This record gives sequence, C-alpha cells and structure tokens, in this order.
Amino acid sequence: MIMRENEKKSQLSIKDISRLSGVSIATLSRFFNGQSVRPSNEVIIRKVLQETGYRPSIAARFIKGHNSGVIGLIVPEITHPFFAMIAEGVMREARNLGKLVLLGSSEGSMEIEKQIIDRFSQSILDGLIYIPVAKAENIPALKSFRDLPLVVTARKGIIPGVPHVYHDGEGGGYLATKHLVSLGRRRIAFVASFWDIPCSNTELLANHLKPSMYSFSSIERYKGYLKALEEAGIPYDPNLVVITGYGHKHGVDAASVLKGRFVDCNGVVTMTQAVANGFTAQAKRLGYRVPEDISVVLFDTNESKADYTFTYIELHLIKMGQESVRTLSELIEGREAQDTCLDVELRIRETSVKLPPETSR
Repeated sequence: MIMRENEKKSQLSIKDISRLSGVSIATLSRFFNGQSVRPSNEVIIRKVLQETGYRPSIAARFIKGHNSGVIGLIVPEITHPFFAMIAEGVMREARNLGKLVLLGSSEGSMEIEKQIIDRFSQSILDGLIYIPVAKAENIPALKSFRDLPLVVTARKGIIPGVPHVYHDGEGGGYLATKHLVSLGRRRIAFVASFWDIPCSNTELLANHLKPSMYSFSSIERYKGYLKALEEAGIPYDPNLVVITGYGHKHGVDAASVLKGRFVDCNGVVTMTQAVANGFTAQAKRLGYRVPEDISVVLFDTNESKADYTFTYIELHLIKMGQESVRTLSELIEGREAQDTCLDVELRIRETSVKLPPETSR
C-alpha cells in the first residue's frame, strides 16, 4: 500500500486508490459519500488516504463515462419554509430521475457554508445545486468545484457562465407595490430581509445596482418596488425602507423602527411570512389596525400559525427545485443549459383592503 515516488497525489485518481487499497470503486464511492462500508475496508481506505494525501476531485466525477447517481444541494437554512419547499422540489425530481440528494444546510453562516463545501469536495457528486448564504464567494474559490456541473438556485446572475434558476423578483416587487397603490395607499414601506446585511436603508438606493448586490433576493424585489412607485408618481422615501433579517423578531423590530422614525405608513411589503407575522403583531400592539390602517403583502406564504391570511406573491418554490434538478441533469448529460426565470403571481387575501377616498394619501 506504500505509494511509489512517482505517484504524486496530484496525479492520483480514484482508480489508483482502488488499486492501492484493494477496495472496489463502488465501495470507495459509498465511503466518500458518507455511506457505511465494512469496518475493515474503512480502516484500509483511511490508511491509504493518509499515506497518499489523496482527496477525491469532484472534477473527475467517479470514472469518466460513469455517474454516481448522487447530486448535492446546499441551502442557507433547511428549517426556513422558503428553502424547505425548494428542497422538497429537488427531492421529488431527483427521485423521478433515480438520483439521491446529499443535503447540506449552512444555518445562515458563510463559515458553515465553507465547511459544507469543503466536505462536499471530498464526495463523489455528479453535480451540485447551490443556494448561497450571501455572495457566493466560497464555491468559485474552490479549485475542485471548477469543472463540476453546477446550478445556482433562488439567486440571479452571481456566478458567470453558470445557469441560474430564480423567480421574477423584480416582477414580484412591482406587483406587490402596485397592488397597494391601487388600494389608494401611497405611504408604502419596504421591509428588506438579508442573511448578511449589505448596507443601511439610506444607502440602499445608491448601492442596489452594484454587482455585489446581485445575490440578494430582496434587491430584485426592491427594484420592482421602486418601479411601481415611480410609475405612480410617488416620491421615494428611504425612511420607509427597513433593513432587517428573516425572522419573527425582525418583523417586530421593523414595525417599531417605522414607528420610531415617525413616518406615516399605510402599506408594507415584507419578504417572508415570519417577518409579516412579527410586523402585524407589533403593529397591533402599537395601535394600528390590519388591514384598515396598514395593508400587508408578503412574498410567498406557508401554513404556519398566523393571525391573518396574507395577501402574497406566489413563488412556486417546489417548481423551482424541480427545474433546478432538470437543469442540472442537462449539464450532467453534457448539454448546454440556460437560466430559468419563473413567473410569480399576486394572490389577494384579507390583509389588503382599499382605503376610503378621504383617507387615501
């Protein structure tokens, strides 16, 4: 099992590891993908890996002409309904195609994401579906991922030359804001959610078109918000923009921030149901009626407990996951794949009502 001098680790392949260890390639595949193997084989494999310093190259992808049947999926947070629904779509389509999914959750941390990517780089994957926490800095920097079939999901235009699957965020922001305007509401707040906050509310307008902002879904929705305001002749007010996170507490804080700024607000667009739940609960505590005083529109919705059935922008997240797998399959098969932009739809429910003419402003 001793490596010869001319067998440098940079030249080693999985076939070499199989020969040196006497273990089949199928067994090595199971080991590298975190599946159980015979204890005696595991001891031998680990010994050879230690002696050779070998780390499997995803670019090699098993043996040329063969696939492992395993694809990777990295999400910022699997417990978040948005990403859970995308993951469900990925799982469904993968099952239809006879593939397994290796799932990693970054828990909203770029550092944890980096660790997951490093671990995935030691696995034998046919391809990867990637939803970055923030700016997609980790995968492009990792050499072993450069030739791996890769699809970026729920983000737009952040890794050149890689197909992206995303919803029409700008269209959704426009529909949400235009709907509130149609109800006579002209003091419309925008609660922008981020995992990694890029700037303050007063800086957002000047920075939202920079390439570094492409990875944030809230930015695409913000563009639609601006478009609808401009179309309606409503002056933009940065005091009506709140920069926050994705949780219930962040919605509570957003309502308090708007109250503390002494701004008149009669409509609001939020990014998630959790934020909308927190916002409406705090608005009620502050003496506002929903939807009479403040009408609320959010992006997507789920069956979690809420005081209202919200007007929302439907994002078709399961379809997004399915389309991501289909796009990745095209790449794995050696075909070219293009970006996919999914349409969004406005669903009007009980949290948005028309203002009486005498109170419209």
